Parts: sequence; structure tokens; C-alpha cells
Amino acid sequence: MSIVNVPTIRLTRKTFQSGYVLILISAILTALAHVLAKPLVDNEIGFEINPVVLAACIYMINGAFFTPFTRKSTPIVLLGGKNIALLAIIGISEGIALITYFIGLKGSTAANASIFSNSEMIFSLLIVTIAFKEVLKKNEIGPFTMIIIGMLVLPIGYDVYSHGMTFSNLVMSDILIIVSGVFYAFNVTICRYISNSIDSKRIMQVISFTSGACAVLALVAFHIPVDVEMSSFGSIAMFAIGGTGIASVLFVVSLRMIGGARTVLLFSTNSAFGIIFAAVILGETITMVNMGSLVLTFGGIYLLKNKLGNKH
Repeated sequence: MSIVNVPTIRLTRKTFQSGYVLILISAILTALAHVLAKPLVDNEIGFEINPVVLAACIYMINGAFFTPFTRKSTPIVLLGGKNIALLAIIGISEGIALITYFIGLKGSTAANASIFSNSEMIFSLLIVTIAFKEVLKKNEIGPFTMIIIGMLVLPIGYDVYSHGMTFSNLVMSDILIIVSGVFYAFNVTICRYISNSIDSKRIMQVISFTSGACAVLALVAFHIPVDVEMSSFGSIAMFAIGGTGIASVLFVVSLRMIGGARTVLLFSTNSAFGIIFAAVILGETITMVNMGSLVLTFGGIYLLKNKLGNKH
């Protein structure tokens, strides 16, 4: 998710309440979109969509969605060479991230993907911390360790153990989802840099079309057939407009309404919503390991909420 700036909003009790509602809607849309993507890439509905094809469709739809809202934004030709180059880098990285995520999602479970979904903010924190040569304080080491164990060690360790201490397809798929979080974190870090000079809607538009173009080039280069059933366009549009476009906008608005710490903490509930949707919609079995991972991750994020909020 790209983090961008919006005008300051006057803080009132009603504003705070609205901010809480908006960020929870953002978390629900994000969780629902990613759960609905699972059947599309895993042949659970009688057919499957190639991850590259799915990424191309999503980014093109998202770019088209934001285009009408960019009429008053600075024209692309006036953004400057440096900003255009950075947007191109983000777009390419974003495309790689989503394709990697879909490939991982195909072999993993929606529940695991939901747990790994918060890895983006953790990797973003690590990137910023390393870039500015910061050191975690003593009271931050414990919560950070909780997040690492809950988000990475526990689910992957359990999958390795349950498959006879071997790196099964499930484990490799989990790792791919986590790798996609590294790319997303890289994107967030650059977006925070350029958001001071470029309108957020223009950023979303350019990144989406750039990512979509990269996916299309990959389709051509690797001779991947474009085979999409009409019945799947509802889920694709949900992912593109709801889980990516609208969810990102609501996240940004919530940042100004209730602050970074509260926004990051409440948005992290998308993992919980994702596990619930995976069970209700897809019929996946929710294990004690899933619940333990969720508790550790959410607990660590709660204890680190101020640091995470400031970084985002």
C-alpha cells in the first residue's frame, strides 16, 4: 500500500470516530480482496488465472479508476525527471510484488497470507531504521521479537514441521508472500519521499499504469495466454478498486484523522478479518497456530504502535 499525504484535518471527537470507521473499512476491504483472490489463482472455481494476467488486469482497472480524479493534478510531463524515474521504479517494484504475492498465494492458504500481510509495515520499519542508522530501544526489542515470531517463525516453522522438516510447496509459497512484503515496504519508503511534491491520486494512477504495463510486457515476453472468465471480473474489480484503490485512500485519510499510531494499529486487524473471511468464504480450517500467530503479531504491533505510526 502506498503511503501518501493529504491535507491536515481539524481534529474533533466526530473526526476521530469517523477515522476509526474508515480505517476499519480499509482493513476489511484489504482482507476481503486478498481472500477473494485465492480462488482465482488456485483453480478452486473450475478455472484459474495466471498470476501475471491477474496482476495486469488489476493494475489497469485501478489506473483507469483513478484517472478521472487526476484532472486537477499536475500533468505528468511537469512532474520532473527525478519524480518520474522514482514513480517508474515504484511501479516496476509494485508489479513484481503483486505477481510474487499471487504466485505465493496459489500454493499457500488465505489464512497464512492474511498473517503475512502485515510484513510490509515491519519491513518498512526495518528499511527506515537501517537507512537512518537507528537502533531499537530495549523496550522495543521484546515487541519486535513477538512480531517476528508470530508473523514469520511460528507459521513457517509449523509448516516445515508438519511436512516432515522439508521445504514443501506450502513453505516456499509462504516465503514468496513474505518476499512480496519486502517489495511493498520498499515502495512505501519511496512513496513517503515523493508524496510531498506529487498529488496522491496522480501517484496511484501512474504507479498502477506502470505496474500494469510491466505485467503486459511480461505476458508478451513469456508468451503467457490471456484467459480470463467473465464471471471472475467481479472479484478482480473488488481487488483492484476496493482492496487497492479505495482501501489506500481510506488509509491515507485515516492517517490525518486519528494519527499514524492508531491507523497502523487498527489497519493491522486486516489479518484477523482475513482469517475470518478465509474460514467463512473459503472454508479453510483455522488452526491454533494461526490464532497464536495472530495474537503474537497483533500484540507486538500494539506495543510498537507509536514507533510504527511515526514511521508510516
